[in-house]
Amino acid sequence: MAARSKAAPATASANPHRGEHQLSLGGRSYLLRPTFSAQVAIEEKTGQSLIHLIRAGNAGGMPLNVAGTIAAELIRAGAEPGDTITQNVSADRIAEMIFEEGQPVAVAKLTLCMVDMATGGRKASGEAKAVAPKTTDETTAA
Repeated sequence: MAARSKAAPATASANPHRGEHQLSLGGRSYLLRPTFSAQVAIEEKTGQSLIHLIRAGNAGGMPLNVAGTIAAELIRAGAEPGDTITQNVSADRIAEMIFEEGQPVAVAKLTLCMVDMATGGRKASGEAKAVAPKTTDETTAA
Protein backbone atom coordinates (compact mmCIF):
# COMPACT_ATOMS: atom_id res chain seq x y z
CA MET A 1 0.00 0.00 0.00
CA ALA A 2 1.41 3.39 -1.01
CA ALA A 3 2.06 6.01 1.65
CA ARG A 4 -0.44 8.86 1.77
CA SER A 5 0.78 12.24 0.73
CA LYS A 6 0.84 14.82 3.50
CA ALA A 7 0.57 17.70 1.07
CA ALA A 8 -1.53 20.61 2.25
CA PRO A 9 -5.02 20.81 0.78
CA ALA A 10 -5.50 22.95 -2.29
CA THR A 11 -6.43 26.54 -1.58
CA ALA A 12 -9.38 28.16 -3.31
CA SER A 13 -8.65 30.95 -5.76
CA ALA A 14 -8.84 34.50 -4.48
CA ASN A 15 -12.13 36.31 -5.10
CA PRO A 16 -11.40 39.98 -5.83
CA HIS A 17 -15.04 40.86 -5.00
CA ARG A 18 -14.23 39.84 -1.42
CA GLY A 19 -10.92 41.71 -1.38
CA GLU A 20 -9.06 38.39 -1.28
CA HIS A 21 -5.46 37.91 -2.38
CA GLN A 22 -3.10 34.96 -2.82
CA LEU A 23 0.23 34.74 -1.00
CA SER A 24 2.79 32.15 -2.08
CA LEU A 25 4.94 30.83 0.75
CA GLY A 26 6.94 27.62 1.01
CA GLY A 27 5.68 26.27 -2.31
CA ARG A 28 2.02 26.75 -1.37
CA SER A 29 -0.46 29.44 -2.27
CA TYR A 30 -2.45 30.76 0.70
CA LEU A 31 -5.75 32.58 0.44
CA LEU A 32 -5.79 35.89 2.32
CA ARG A 33 -9.34 36.92 3.28
CA PRO A 34 -10.03 40.34 4.85
CA THR A 35 -12.72 39.79 7.49
CA PHE A 36 -13.87 41.64 10.58
CA SER A 37 -12.52 38.90 12.85
CA ALA A 38 -9.14 38.96 11.09
CA GLN A 39 -8.90 42.75 11.53
CA VAL A 40 -9.79 42.54 15.23
CA ALA A 41 -7.22 39.78 15.79
CA ILE A 42 -4.52 41.67 13.84
CA GLU A 43 -5.07 44.86 15.84
CA GLU A 44 -5.16 43.00 19.16
CA LYS A 45 -2.04 40.91 18.46
CA THR A 46 0.05 43.77 17.02
CA GLY A 47 -1.26 46.52 19.30
CA GLN A 48 -1.56 48.77 16.24
CA SER A 49 -4.47 50.13 14.23
CA LEU A 50 -5.09 48.87 10.73
CA ILE A 51 -4.32 52.30 9.27
CA HIS A 52 -0.97 52.38 11.11
CA LEU A 53 -0.13 48.92 9.74
CA ILE A 54 -1.05 49.98 6.20
CA ARG A 55 1.25 53.00 6.51
CA ALA A 56 4.08 50.79 7.82
CA GLY A 57 3.57 48.40 4.89
CA ASN A 58 3.58 51.23 2.35
CA ALA A 59 6.71 52.79 3.87
CA GLY A 60 8.66 49.52 4.01
CA GLY A 61 8.74 49.68 7.80
CA MET A 62 6.77 46.57 8.76
CA PRO A 63 8.71 44.28 11.12
CA LEU A 64 8.91 40.63 10.08
CA ASN A 65 7.08 39.35 13.18
CA VAL A 66 4.23 41.79 12.48
CA ALA A 67 4.03 40.61 8.85
CA GLY A 68 3.85 37.01 10.13
CA THR A 69 1.00 37.88 12.50
CA ILE A 70 -0.96 39.72 9.80
CA ALA A 71 -0.46 36.95 7.25
CA ALA A 72 -1.42 34.22 9.72
CA GLU A 73 -4.68 35.94 10.63
CA LEU A 74 -5.61 36.58 6.99
CA ILE A 75 -4.70 32.97 6.10
CA ARG A 76 -6.82 31.63 8.98
CA ALA A 77 -9.74 33.76 7.76
CA GLY A 78 -9.34 32.26 4.27
CA ALA A 79 -9.16 28.63 5.43
CA GLU A 80 -11.76 26.24 4.08
CA PRO A 81 -14.14 24.72 6.63
CA GLY A 82 -12.55 21.60 8.08
CA ASP A 83 -9.00 22.60 7.04
CA THR A 84 -7.60 22.54 10.57
CA ILE A 85 -4.00 22.75 9.36
CA THR A 86 -4.61 26.14 7.73
CA GLN A 87 -6.94 27.30 10.50
CA ASN A 88 -4.11 26.75 12.99
CA VAL A 89 -1.11 28.17 11.11
CA SER A 90 1.69 29.48 13.29
CA ALA A 91 2.45 33.18 12.94
CA ASP A 92 6.11 32.42 13.75
CA ARG A 93 6.33 29.81 10.97
CA ILE A 94 4.58 32.12 8.52
CA ALA A 95 7.13 34.85 9.41
CA GLU A 96 9.95 32.36 8.70
CA MET A 97 8.44 31.56 5.31
CA ILE A 98 8.09 35.28 4.53
CA PHE A 99 11.79 35.67 5.38
CA GLU A 100 12.65 32.76 3.07
CA GLU A 101 10.53 34.08 0.17
CA GLY A 102 11.52 37.72 0.62
CA GLN A 103 9.70 40.40 2.57
CA PRO A 104 8.92 43.04 -0.10
CA VAL A 105 6.50 40.92 -2.15
CA ALA A 106 4.77 39.41 0.88
CA VAL A 107 4.39 42.76 2.67
CA ALA A 108 3.01 44.34 -0.52
CA LYS A 109 0.32 41.62 -0.76
CA LEU A 110 -0.51 41.96 2.94
CA THR A 111 -0.77 45.73 2.60
CA LEU A 112 -3.11 45.45 -0.40
CA CYS A 113 -5.32 43.04 1.55
CA MET A 114 -5.40 45.41 4.54
CA VAL A 115 -6.34 48.31 2.25
CA ASP A 116 -9.26 46.20 1.03
CA MET A 117 -10.22 45.62 4.67
CA ALA A 118 -10.05 49.32 5.49
CA THR A 119 -12.03 50.59 2.52
CA GLY A 120 -15.29 48.94 3.60
CA GLY A 121 -18.05 47.80 1.34
CA ARG A 122 -18.02 44.35 2.92
CA LYS A 123 -19.97 42.36 5.44
CA ALA A 124 -18.13 41.14 8.55
CA SER A 125 -17.55 37.78 6.82
CA GLY A 126 -15.71 39.49 3.96
CA GLU A 127 -18.52 39.14 1.41
CA ALA A 128 -19.05 42.22 -0.75
CA LYS A 129 -22.17 44.17 0.10
CA ALA A 130 -24.78 44.47 -2.62
CA VAL A 131 -24.61 47.75 -4.47
CA ALA A 132 -27.94 49.54 -4.63
CA PRO A 133 -29.07 50.37 -8.15
CA LYS A 134 -28.84 54.04 -9.07
CA THR A 135 -32.08 55.98 -8.89
CA THR A 136 -33.29 58.16 -11.74
CA ASP A 137 -32.28 61.30 -9.81
CA GLU A 138 -28.70 60.02 -9.39
CA THR A 139 -28.33 59.11 -13.05
CA THR A 140 -29.71 62.41 -14.38
CA ALA A 141 -27.62 64.50 -11.95
CA ALA A 142 -24.37 63.12 -13.33
